[in-house]
Amino acid sequence: MTLRARPVARRRGRAGWDSGDRRNTIINLGFFLAIGLSAVLLVGYAAWSWYDDHFGAAATVDGQVITKDDLRSRLKVEDFRLSYVERRVQTLMAMGRISQADGQQQLQSIRQAREQLASLSLERLVDNALQARLATEHGITVSEEEISAQLLESATTSEQRHVWMIEIEPAENPDTGEVGADERREALGRAQRALSRLKAGESWEDVARTASDSALAAQGGDLGWLPEESGYDEAFMAAVFAAEINAPTDIVEGDDGVFRIGRYTEIAPETVDVLFEEAIVDAGLTVADYRVVAGGDVLREKLSDKIVADLSKPGPQRHVLQIYLPEPNAPATGAEEGVKVRHILFSPNDEPGEAEDLPDDDPAWGAAKAEADAAYADLKANPEKFDEMARELSDEGSASVTGGKQPWYYESSTIDDAFKAAIMADGLTPGQLLEPVKTSFGWHVIQFMRPSGTGEDAYLESIKGQLGDDASFRQVAKDTSEGEAAEDGGDIGWVAMGELADQLDAAVFETALGALSAVVDVAGDGTYLFRVLAEETRTPTEEQIEIFEENGFNYWYTRQKEEADIEYLLGTTTGTA
Repeated sequence: MTLRARPVARRRGRAGWDSGDRRNTIINLGFFLAIGLSAVLLVGYAAWSWYDDHFGAAATVDGQVITKDDLRSRLKVEDFRLSYVERRVQTLMAMGRISQADGQQQLQSIRQAREQLASLSLERLVDNALQARLATEHGITVSEEEISAQLLESATTSEQRHVWMIEIEPAENPDTGEVGADERREALGRAQRALSRLKAGESWEDVARTASDSALAAQGGDLGWLPEESGYDEAFMAAVFAAEINAPTDIVEGDDGVFRIGRYTEIAPETVDVLFEEAIVDAGLTVADYRVVAGGDVLREKLSDKIVADLSKPGPQRHVLQIYLPEPNAPATGAEEGVKVRHILFSPNDEPGEAEDLPDDDPAWGAAKAEADAAYADLKANPEKFDEMARELSDEGSASVTGGKQPWYYESSTIDDAFKAAIMADGLTPGQLLEPVKTSFGWHVIQFMRPSGTGEDAYLESIKGQLGDDASFRQVAKDTSEGEAAEDGGDIGWVAMGELADQLDAAVFETALGALSAVVDVAGDGTYLFRVLAEETRTPTEEQIEIFEENGFNYWYTRQKEEADIEYLLGTTTGTA
């Protein structure tokens, strides 16, 4: 019998986890799951990106979100506004209502605004949100009728008149450097004579060319086309618009003390653009969106009126003394140590501009030296008289205003060599009086006030110990402070709440009576120190109310904005109110 090998049959068993089929199935399944998950992630990211692009925060104001869509909408409105004004300016230029120079200047301003449009638009959205809350707190609302009136105003070109002006400016008193009663009377007399010539039938052009002090006298005083709210002297423009055509006004004394006579020769009546809303739609906007922006403008104006009205009511005011040091002028080159000095100038024949051409042996030089020596001796015995003597005796034209105080001088400063050598000498100490120095302008009595040191704020901190009472503060204010109040010992009179910028207002009203305030450093302005003398409830003066109308709301709103929780999520902005 023959034995035959039996063929081995492959057994079909259960596939294990390492089975090729199962492994392929799992890999394929994982691949499809990954694709699905990627698709979900892509769709989710796209949805998130779309949401963030539209509803993501551009800024927040006290928790209120300003979305990116809000910003886009506002950008379109602001761009339309600039384009609309640009077209209006170009039209008025073509009609001759605006000079080419003035028109180009306005167009340049529009171009500059466009460069900052995104930042300005976001800032205005922030202001609208904050002002809406503040308006609610003050019970202020805006009606649809008020918004419609605002749109009508935007579509309106105000009445303009072709205005001419004769201007008579009082001269300064040569001794005081200021305009006095005699100078005002002389100027008024000249204005009266000019008006008499006009009423006698002399031509406007002839009178303007021969009597007016204006730079436009050669052109007959032609101011061009102006609306009543032109920014020119308010009383003058009111008189022009109240006059008959071609008839001269009465003499008008402006807030600046200048006497003016006006007339107008043509009228361009007020016009309304009846296609204004159509222009809004043509720009890709909706009238509804534009009305929202216009409503914010109305609300701000009403809020401003309310704040100014509140500030103008009787309230607490404080009698204040002030030391003010303006921000130092920078050296011409690099970082240099500077010096602060004041001086009294005694020029030959009291003429600084002619001294250089006067021979050294002219008796006028000797007389000027004798005056300087006498002043030096007097000041050695009575140094507190420096400010008074400088204002009364100095031949420097500005001394009656500055008390002889000079800007900061440095080695790189362009000043007389002898004067520079004297004030830059080694070993000078604060308050030191220098012996008279001769320059090309005359003889100078100089007081070295101080070196630049570590800054004006540090300097004021260092002298607080010298200001123990009102009298000492007044003397130091005369000796160191600058500005109009220095002559009166820093007395700025009664100060109402809201009259000064926020930092200064806080310093004045947070200081105890009879005490010194904190030193306040205002960027771009200077450094302040106050002494509070008294407090009373007082009615604001006309001058204070004018300050409120000009700056009161901005001062108040700056404080509100600083206290609000504002977060910018698209970069920094301009701070426009």
